[in-house]
Amino acid sequence: MAEQIPGPRSAADPPDQGPGTGLGPPAAPAASPPAAEPPPPPVEPSPAAEPSPVEPSLAAEPPPDLLAEVVGALSRAGLDPADTELADALWLARWSRPTVPLPEEPGPADGSAGDGGRTAPVPDYARPARSDSTDGTGNRLVPPPKELPDDRMVSLYPGDGVRGGGRLLPGAAALGVAIPEAAALPRLLELQSALRPLQRYRSPARPLRQVLDETATAERTARAAGLLLPVFRPVSRGDASMQLLMDASSSMYVWDRMLRELSGVFERLGAFHEVLVRYLHGTPDGNLAVSGRFDPEPAGLRSAEQLSDPTGRRITLLVSDCVGPLWRSGRAHRLLHRLARHGPVAVLQPLPARLWARTRLPVSYGTLHRAEGLVLSSPLRFSAGATGAAAAPDALPVPVLPPTAEALGAWARLLAGMGAGQVPAAVGWVRADQPATHVPPRHTTVPVPALVGRFRAAASPAAAQLAVYLAAAPLFLPVMQLVQRTMLPDSGPAELAEVLLSGLVVRAQGDDHRWYEFADGVRDALLGPLGRDEALLVLKHCSEYVEQRFGKSGPNFPALAITQLTQGPGDLIADAAVRTAVQEAARASAGRDFGRYDDPASLAAESPQPFAEVAARVLERFMPLPEDGTRAALAAAAAARPSTVVQRARDLAALFADDGMVQNLLDAVQLLRRAAEQERVRGLDPELWSELAQQLITLWRLRGGADLLREAQEAAETAVAHPGSVPARAVRARVFQAAAEDRAAVGDTRGALELLRRADREFTAVCAAPGLDTQQVLGATLERVQVLEVQWELSGDAGLLQETVGMLEAFSDSWPPTARRPSALPMAHGRALLRLSGAAREREREQVYAEQAAASFTAGLAALEREGAGPEARTDAALALVDAQLLVGGRLVEAQRLVDRALAETRDRLLRAGILVRAGRIRVARHAEGGPPGELEAAAGRFEEACRLTPRDRVEYRDLVAEWGAALLDRSALVGGELFVNRAVLVLRDCRMETPESDPQLPERLLMLGSALVLRYKAERDLVDLREAEYVLGLAAQPAEDPGQVARIWFELGESHWLGHQHAGRSERLDQAADAYRRAADAATTAARDLPEPGPMIRLAAQAHHRRGVVYESARRPRAAAEAYRAALAGWRRLPEEGGEAARLTAARLEALTGEG
Repeated sequence: MAEQIPGPRSAADPPDQGPGTGLGPPAAPAASPPAAEPPPPPVEPSPAAEPSPVEPSLAAEPPPDLLAEVVGALSRAGLDPADTELADALWLARWSRPTVPLPEEPGPADGSAGDGGRTAPVPDYARPARSDSTDGTGNRLVPPPKELPDDRMVSLYPGDGVRGGGRLLPGAAALGVAIPEAAALPRLLELQSALRPLQRYRSPARPLRQVLDETATAERTARAAGLLLPVFRPVSRGDASMQLLMDASSSMYVWDRMLRELSGVFERLGAFHEVLVRYLHGTPDGNLAVSGRFDPEPAGLRSAEQLSDPTGRRITLLVSDCVGPLWRSGRAHRLLHRLARHGPVAVLQPLPARLWARTRLPVSYGTLHRAEGLVLSSPLRFSAGATGAAAAPDALPVPVLPPTAEALGAWARLLAGMGAGQVPAAVGWVRADQPATHVPPRHTTVPVPALVGRFRAAASPAAAQLAVYLAAAPLFLPVMQLVQRTMLPDSGPAELAEVLLSGLVVRAQGDDHRWYEFADGVRDALLGPLGRDEALLVLKHCSEYVEQRFGKSGPNFPALAITQLTQGPGDLIADAAVRTAVQEAARASAGRDFGRYDDPASLAAESPQPFAEVAARVLERFMPLPEDGTRAALAAAAAARPSTVVQRARDLAALFADDGMVQNLLDAVQLLRRAAEQERVRGLDPELWSELAQQLITLWRLRGGADLLREAQEAAETAVAHPGSVPARAVRARVFQAAAEDRAAVGDTRGALELLRRADREFTAVCAAPGLDTQQVLGATLERVQVLEVQWELSGDAGLLQETVGMLEAFSDSWPPTARRPSALPMAHGRALLRLSGAAREREREQVYAEQAAASFTAGLAALEREGAGPEARTDAALALVDAQLLVGGRLVEAQRLVDRALAETRDRLLRAGILVRAGRIRVARHAEGGPPGELEAAAGRFEEACRLTPRDRVEYRDLVAEWGAALLDRSALVGGELFVNRAVLVLRDCRMETPESDPQLPERLLMLGSALVLRYKAERDLVDLREAEYVLGLAAQPAEDPGQVARIWFELGESHWLGHQHAGRSERLDQAADAYRRAADAATTAARDLPEPGPMIRLAAQAHHRRGVVYESARRPRAAAEAYRAALAGWRRLPEEGGEAARLTAARLEALTGEG
């Protein structure tokens, strides 16, 4: 699918030629008629009477995009129109008339109205499906029709040129869909921010635009006695253009996505009046040609002379690995030499820096600096260091940059005349008469172990890990980029280049540049260190990435969605149907020769594996199917007595709990299902049905799916139907709890709460049942605590926490006096009290609950040490104790001791991240208690370390980044904060990107980002920061609901408007600032009414009124200013000491205006 780069102007691509990107629900296989339909009559109907097998979803297909069809026709004809050329052609088409009459469109055969009931025909992608569910050769592909669950699995396979659009492919098992592509460059916002200095770049050419200078015009006109003499001043910003070039050699196709992303970054930058994207091609006569596509038709090639701009307004950035035919022939060197004489030129090298010496553009290391001159566009000069290739006398230096924000930012600052005078750099030397070089062919074959070992020894750690992950995915370029972005989000183009150039993979045969394949034996060698769980993790992360971004705008790549035809693995007939659907769709869409797949034995070996799954059943891929012996053993065990089956299933579940092998859990469920089928008639063993329900709930928590939950409910009800089965009631309570989680996940809070109440009643009955020992009652009590806590999270009713605390205290009091209480009891009591402390409105009650929680956690930690618990359990208890001590206040020394001890005992990355978070909070608390600003700096360091240890895809990562940004923001607001404000802005921008729109914390995080931008404006006086701050704060004000939060947002917005007035002197800014301060004061007053401690909000309202008075004074509205000052004084008088110095300042300004004291 062609991709469309957003931006003001881009001459790179025609508009998208494909249809939309939506993915509908999986349809039932078209080859199998619905179960409710009667079989067809034996008499074969005539073709005229046979209804068209059109899918209902296609009948409602939107009308085709005529503009996309026009662009597609031009592209297929070998033309490559730019945006201006296309606009001219469309304008001329308005006035053209057909030279011959158009043929009339035939009407419907049945005489019905045409347009209203016309149905879009289904393209003949492959041979049509037969009504007998065969492939036309007698082989049955689809099992007999049956009801399929609505949430069955949809596997995504890479498609060879399949266009998305919801069209059902043959066999009704494959659906062409469009999958959002993963970014080739990490952290695009950071890259765009680093390139912002280019907005100040000024070319040496005469400015293209002029604007009327009103002040100078008025002055000249006045001196000319009324004769109007306009004066124009040049506008040089935005005169330059950016030219992005790519060497269109076969090895460069992998970087085409990176080129598009760079084009979008430069377009959004707003520094250039146009951004051109061109591809360099070699012609048979030895010259250079350019086009707008990677694979153009001969008619789309143009002369490379059009790349030069003698005016010097054009900046050229060539993306190349410098190893293709253009570099071996010297044509690329000669082109760069010609371009470098007219304007800035640089090469963006995606390969790792250690490989640059092996390319056809070896580099020299030294420093780049601007030549002496008064203009900002003075050419760059290079001072060579001790290393690098020697330069010829007539050679010109061209900077060679890696695709990182740091390198591109340094280059941008150098071009714009900002920053340091000299910048360390690597340059390649280009000559006007660069000769060609000859590369001798290589004929040696390296053994697979030596090839893989050589790669692992020389590759970077990220590249080595990426190669292992790619071994568990199809080598389709968009899929490889998807795996890289999900599994190694901080890696960039260099790591993927290491894998592709290592010799481990080779380009697949065919016209599609996106397909690669491993060399013989390499995949097996790489899969050695990849465990089954890691293979599942690749699939899981890719699936989450696709589901989160499915249907969003942006570049897409084609794929095939394969609906699961069975309930579980091991159905060979269904697997054959799926594989056949993949191959049929690929054969029809791409036109490739798939004759070798006609052999059914080769289907399993050659069909690609899925790279992601959507909607359900993620875990069963990458799992080996049980061997025939295992299946026979399961069947024999299922035929044994129920008690033996239950014990065997528990053993398998214990193996799953120990080693995490999901296959053990699946075997346990299958074993229990077979035994339950044999027991269904008698129904005499509640233990069997209870165990089945329990294991189904465990499997549901891993895999999801309404069918599993429904089956677990049926098994639990069957077990409870036996009188006197107390464990069955506990299992039913767990089923209710799981069903409540399912309802809460879809937003049905009322239904979830009702199910949780039913689970609470079941656990209450279990706790009160006679005949249970102390440990059984303790387990049921703790499970009931979990249910009550979930109810509190959904409803916010603090009474549920009070009930939890009271129940645990009563249970603790009834514990035998001579027996030691287990650690789980005080830990649960402490957690409930800690939650109750966080829900308290008064500070005094918060401290009381926190002190009680700290005492319980102290007892629980001692009990854990007495029980010989592992370091992870002790660390969790210590962190909970630190949380309670932070709420109490004044216990920072003890909290720091616990943190230091936990760090010394813990090696787990996530646990260490949690410990470092507490260490950072302790530092923040020290500063709040009067510590120096260095405490905030140390806190930011702890939060940064914790972020490095926390994967970005975890939910807690965004909360951690928010704490890191808050610490940096607080430090930036103090003396010397200008050294930290840039870092604060970067971190808070990252926090904003990680926070979804539905997160209730989004307004607060937008407020922090806006405040950081205002602080950076005060430090650097860059108006762009102020404009961005106003935009961000405006976004924060929209979803904010809490009056206190609304007040702080409007107060900060008023500050930004006031600073904007001081910068530009525009009067409308004063009106905006006064309105923002008024809104802030009103919201703060509203918030103060409902708070038990209204002092901070009263102070904020008084400050807003005072600032409003200052604004009115500047606007020369003394009455309004006096009214605002009086409102501020009224607020100050409600505070202790009547506001102190701030109140006296307000009174002084009021007295200066009106004479009032």
